[in-house]
Amino acid sequence: MIKKTLRRSTLLLCAIAVAGLGACGGDESQDPLRKYQDQTVQWTACDPTMMGPDATSLVEAAIHQHGDRLRCSVVRAPLDWAHPEKGDIVIGVTRLAAGKPEARRGALLFNPGGPGADGLFLSTLMLVDAFAGSNADSPQGAMQLRLLNEYDIVGFSPRGTGMSTRLQCATNEISRSVDLTATGWGTPENILNASYNDRKTAEACLKDPITPHINTDATARDMDLLRSLAGDEKLNFVGASYGTWLGAWYASLFPERVGRMVLDSSMDFTASFEQASLAQPPALQRVLEKVLIPYAARHADYFHLGNADADVQAVITALSPRMQTVLGKALIDLSASRSAADTSLGIISGARGLDNVLKAVEPSNTEGVAQGLQEQIFDPDDAGRDAVRRMWAQMLYQDYLSTWVQPQNQPISLSTFQSVFWAVQCNDTAATTDFSTWAAVVQGLADDTPLFLPNNYRNICAFWGGPRVKKPDIAPLKALGVLFVQSQYDAQTSAEGASKFFAQLPKASRVYVSDDYQHGVFPYMDQCVDPVVTAYLLGETPKQRELVCAGKPLTQDALLLENVGVKRGEPEVYEDRKKAEKLINEFKRGRALAPPDTQVLLEHW
Repeated sequence: MIKKTLRRSTLLLCAIAVAGLGACGGDESQDPLRKYQDQTVQWTACDPTMMGPDATSLVEAAIHQHGDRLRCSVVRAPLDWAHPEKGDIVIGVTRLAAGKPEARRGALLFNPGGPGADGLFLSTLMLVDAFAGSNADSPQGAMQLRLLNEYDIVGFSPRGTGMSTRLQCATNEISRSVDLTATGWGTPENILNASYNDRKTAEACLKDPITPHINTDATARDMDLLRSLAGDEKLNFVGASYGTWLGAWYASLFPERVGRMVLDSSMDFTASFEQASLAQPPALQRVLEKVLIPYAARHADYFHLGNADADVQAVITALSPRMQTVLGKALIDLSASRSAADTSLGIISGARGLDNVLKAVEPSNTEGVAQGLQEQIFDPDDAGRDAVRRMWAQMLYQDYLSTWVQPQNQPISLSTFQSVFWAVQCNDTAATTDFSTWAAVVQGLADDTPLFLPNNYRNICAFWGGPRVKKPDIAPLKALGVLFVQSQYDAQTSAEGASKFFAQLPKASRVYVSDDYQHGVFPYMDQCVDPVVTAYLLGETPKQRELVCAGKPLTQDALLLENVGVKRGEPEVYEDRKKAEKLINEFKRGRALAPPDTQVLLEHW
């Protein structure tokens, strides 16, 4: 067990006092935050079950590999930073100590997004393991090894999640069925059911006394506590998706404490959560139209969806409204990662085959549907691909059954992820409170993007009573040299919103990836993105405000380039590139860019 006596500087306490959260100096009766600043962190061996039973073997392997460098702890923080007398919560923390303590430049905190994602160590360890396999003879590989040697890599469970004090919204009241087809959404009964579910969910959340304190302002202050307890003057941070919102909030509160900060796939911090949510369906539609459909047409002999963009689009348009809803849910889950492009198109093929069967067989006739799917040909040229696409169809059928044929209306209960997801959104920024107005906005989106209605129909915040915190002004951010990373067709945090935010920060820099839709870009395993981001984390300021990097080819495009003898020249950054690529893909999936209860498709990539 390692004990670390924590320093407490006058500067830090005065800064907290200025923020209205405590007195400057004096004993605990005068400074109620002192006990948190002066606590001793007990670093102990990590419990192999810390990420849940499904991940135990992976955590055990990490513990075995990293030994005493990998340690876990819990840190006490005030439930309410403005009123510490209300009591404590705990924050779960993991740390992989710098490989060369004499070269340590500080701690590097990661946040995977959400809100609601557990930021503990499992996915980050995938990145660590990939970088540990870097080739020291490669300039990029050498920099990646330096990151592991010079930083403590720190993960933490944001309040409400994981190993921290947890939030879960639940009630015995039964949810009502909601029709998520573009044609069924706007009926009075359907809107009433959606409104009922959202109101009861909000009430369930607000029954928990910790709910008002699950917000970005509190989490940012928790991060500053972790910085202080590590003995660091500056916070170094990598945030993806919602993690960029959290990083921007922290930097707006504590600009003088910002070290290296990477905002990867950025939200528009000048907007509201509701505005960010409403930007997603058009962004999802753009990925479909600008990336996936042309990709399918370029490789018609592989995907068998049509030889031209219009042919592929016609396959989707011809699906029944109910099948479009089921397909849309699957595509939303996969929209965060470029590595899922082939799977997304395979699922469209599966949806077409299933829809053909359901037009001939009653959907409730499970044996008849199963037989029809066995007889359906999904790929006439390759038995393996045919079997995989049939598997997608079978999975879509199970969702179709539970959604449209045998709906099971259960008591309203959100997972921890979903509970924190909504608590942070509703506590951080204002939302539309008139549900009829909201329903009309959703109908407009549904008319334009019918596949993606399931992503944005809920408005729990309408019944929340308004935000509990005030988002800070971005003025302090304008003097900071933060680094943005963004892909052109990002479907989760749209490039328009990210660009709007970036344009207002004159000292910031950005790496922009064209012709790609990857959400959570770094590491990109290329010679353009990764050198800039890694060098930045090691202290080197980018030489230009924006660097545009060409997107990497999708799987079938890359194979075609290889077959005609055209290859992208890359140094051997990794000792085993295939292994590193697998680990980095796992890292990106593990950053919870989709809720954990919708991960079943991701597991089959």
